[in-house]
This record gives sequence, C-alpha cells and structure tokens, in this order.
Amino acid sequence: MLTSNRKIDDLPVTPYLLKITMLSSMGIFMDGYVLTIYSIAILYMKQYFGIITSPYYAYYIAIMGSSLFIGMFFGSIVLGNLSDRFGRKKLYEYDLVITVIFLLLSGLSTNIIEFIIFQIFTGIGIGADYPISSSIQAEFSPKNKRGELLVFNIFSWTLGGVALLLVSIPVILYTPSMLNWRLLYITATVIPVIVIFSRRNLPESPFWLSKNGNKTEALKSSKAVASSAGLDIDSIPDVERGDSKIRNLFSKKYLASTVFVSIAWFSYDVSSYGVWEYTPSAFAYSSSNIVLVVLATLLEELPVFIGFLICMYLVEKTGRKSLEILGFGGAAISLIVFAILTNYIAFTLIFTFMAFAIMHLFHNIGPTNLTYDYPVEIFPTRIRGTAMGFATSVSRIGAILGTIAFPIILFSLPFKYVLIFLIIFEITGFTVTYLLAPEPKGKHLT
Repeated sequence: MLTSNRKIDDLPVTPYLLKITMLSSMGIFMDGYVLTIYSIAILYMKQYFGIITSPYYAYYIAIMGSSLFIGMFFGSIVLGNLSDRFGRKKLYEYDLVITVIFLLLSGLSTNIIEFIIFQIFTGIGIGADYPISSSIQAEFSPKNKRGELLVFNIFSWTLGGVALLLVSIPVILYTPSMLNWRLLYITATVIPVIVIFSRRNLPESPFWLSKNGNKTEALKSSKAVASSAGLDIDSIPDVERGDSKIRNLFSKKYLASTVFVSIAWFSYDVSSYGVWEYTPSAFAYSSSNIVLVVLATLLEELPVFIGFLICMYLVEKTGRKSLEILGFGGAAISLIVFAILTNYIAFTLIFTFMAFAIMHLFHNIGPTNLTYDYPVEIFPTRIRGTAMGFATSVSRIGAILGTIAFPIILFSLPFKYVLIFLIIFEITGFTVTYLLAPEPKGKHLT
C-alpha cells in the first residue's frame, strides 16, 4: 500500500467515496420522491377530502402543499446545528426514522388536519437529512471533484421525482382513485428504510473529528477512505477552531456568505417548488386525462437532465458563481419573454410546458444544484451543518411562499401573473449571487 501525506480532500475518487455518495444521495432521492407525490396525489385528495367545491379551495390546496416544508424548516435548522455539535454519524443513521413513520401515517390520513400534521413531521425528518448528507458528502470528497459530487447529490432529487412519476402511472391506471394517493405515500416508506440500514457502517467525518480534537479517530476515518484507493494517509484535516452556535453565521466574517446562501436559495425555491408542486395541476387545466398530465410532467424532466449535464461538465471548469448567475439570469429572461407572449398567444398545455421547460433548463445549469452546493463549501466544519441547516430553513420559507402563492395566483388570475411572480425571484437570486457569491472551486475545506 502506498503512503501519502496528502489531505483527505486531495485523494482521488475511491470506491468507498462512491458508497458514501450513493447513501448521501439516497436521502435526497427520497426527498424528490416524497415532494413529487403531492403534485399527483392532490388531483385525487381534493375529491376525497371534499374540498373541490369549497370557496377556500385554493387555500386548502396551498396549506396542504406547504405542510411538508414547514416540517423541513424546523428539521433542517435544529438538526443541522446538532450535527455540528454532536457529530454527523449519530444523526445520519436515524434522521429518516421519523420520515418512515409519518409517511405511512400520511398515507392513512382520514382528514385534512391529520394529513397536514403528519406531513409536518415527515418534513422534520427530510429537512434533517439536507445538512447532514451534504456535510458528509463535502467532507469526504476530493476538492477537485467536490462540486461534481455535490451536484450529483442534489440531482438525485430529480431522479426521485422521476421515479415517483413512473410509479404513479400504473398506480393511477390500476388502483381505485380513492386509494391510489394513499398507495403513493406508502411506497415512499421503502426508500428511507433501506437507507437507514445501509448507513450504519459509515465512519464519522474526519473533519468533524478533527474539529473536536479526536485526532486518532480522524486519522482512522481518513484511512478508511484512502485504503479503498490503495493508499495510506498519515495526516488529518486542518480545520478552523471555534464553537458551533447559530449566531456565528451572523458574525462579521460570515454575514455576507449567510445572506447570499439564504437569499439565493430562498429565491430559487419560491419559483422552483411553486412550479414543481403544481405543474400537473397547471397541465390539468388543458387536459382531463391524468395519465397524459403525468407524461407531460415527465417530459418536463428532459431540460432538467440537459441542464444537469451542462452543470456537471462545467462546475469544476468555470466554477460555481458563473453558472449560478447564468441560471438565474437565463430563467428570468425566458420568463419575461413568455410573460410578453401571453398577450398574443392563448394559454395552452404546450405554452405552459415550454415556459416551465426553459426555466428548468436554466435552473439546472445553476441554482438547482449550486444553491445546495454553496453552504457546505464556503463555511468551516464547525458551522457547516449549521449553515446548511439555516440556508435550508430559509429556502423552505421560499418553498412555503411558492406553494401557497402559486395556486392562489394560478387559480384566480391570468397565467401572465404567475410568470411575473416567478420573474421577481429570479432577478433577486441573480442580484444576490452577482454581488455576494464567492468562488469555492478547488479550495480546501476548513
């Protein structure tokens, strides 16, 4: 076995790292699967719960759709901070247990109140996984491949969404309409159960161990990764010293970064989750065939995949900042064009599809992936989980705003106003990235 005095983030990509990447990504995959369920399930739940004839229909839809994000708000900020204080591994093994229990209960809900409560608790478990999975991924990744691996990590959300849409087609075709939405939620429990058992043998992060002065265990953890590449490593990460309090995010040193990661992710989530949660509902305006609606929603993933491939190719070449600026800016310009066209072109399924498809393309070139990437790359180990948890929590406020405002605007105003609403937040994301975003490409974590 070859000896190396390199740091762990100078190592090549190893089979062990690929295992860590897969298990980190599975948590995000589950999030995409679970978040997408509601977009299909609501087409049936609105009849089951008897809200379709209510004068408050849009508000019921919005509150039900945002309940998962309320849970994620609390889960990400609280458990993200705890992961900095007590370790990644302890929480990493069990954060999804909560998700399994309340996903099952969501599928067994008998009224709106039960559904909202169960979804809030489901969101706590999902929200916890964001800061923990991303910190684990970043702290085991080579610095020259870290961006690519984190981009793949968050792209697993899209793969989860696609998986749900594929599963939903036979469920819709062969299950009674009053049961199919329940089955969709119950199928989601399989994923976190597999992940929980698979994560048990992973080591603690060497960065977190080094931060806490446990040099022996930090070296052991580093060696576990190096040995799978036929290397022996004899150094541990150099990390910034200090405590892990939330208030550190607002110190003079980190305030600009905190504002950037929070506002950029917030802006992205307002538009992306608003669109994603209700894309089938928007398509259903133009077609009563639910399978056709699902297929059109699936087709929306084509520009997502194209954007992802562009981001993966460029993220370690051009860096993060230029791609995020391009993503927000391109989405804003495309939406402005479609907002103008609504004055001359009728609102149709194809028109809606094109408006959202081009937005998804630009989002996946930049902010879809990089708002997730940035917090764990630019903050030190001692507050990495805290920063990611805080940014995730603020982003969930954006998701809540998007999921509440989008259906209210969609169901009560011309489609042009949906586009104007989205444009405001694309421009906000562009501006804060241009002014405040640093460039972490190729830098060691601290």
